[in-house]
Amino acid sequence: MKYCYSLFLGVLLVSCQLENNGFNDADNALNKWAEAYFNFDYKEAMGYMTPESAKWIRFAASNITEKDVEFIRSQNQKTVIHITDRQDVVNDTLYNATIHVSNFIQLGIGEGNNQMIDEADFDIQMVKRDGEWLVRMEGLPRSGKQSRD
Repeated sequence: MKYCYSLFLGVLLVSCQLENNGFNDADNALNKWAEAYFNFDYKEAMGYMTPESAKWIRFAASNITEKDVEFIRSQNQKTVIHITDRQDVVNDTLYNATIHVSNFIQLGIGEGNNQMIDEADFDIQMVKRDGEWLVRMEGLPRSGKQSRD
């Protein structure tokens, strides 16, 4: 019985170590970034991004009009984010993830082009710097696959 208990604790310890060395921290940072970004909380989103990515958030924020703000406030659907795929790329310091986002607002170019999107997939790159996982943007997130309304 004592051996079984020790074996169980050993397996549990190894599985926890694998989980902590895996994608857990990166997934957590990605989820927090995505929740903030897709709900237009750009200040919060910047806390989960590389410093050089901040220019893209500033660009997005600078293009939001008063009509966009009214449209955002008028929507009552909850945005839902799921990580659907992830791939470790280099030495556990870079990974690519695909997130599936449901019920989010897509702001259009020009007036009247805003819309609610049922679902879309986005590829996001994460980097680990100083022990912290951050989103690295080389442009605004673009949907790779989007449902037809």
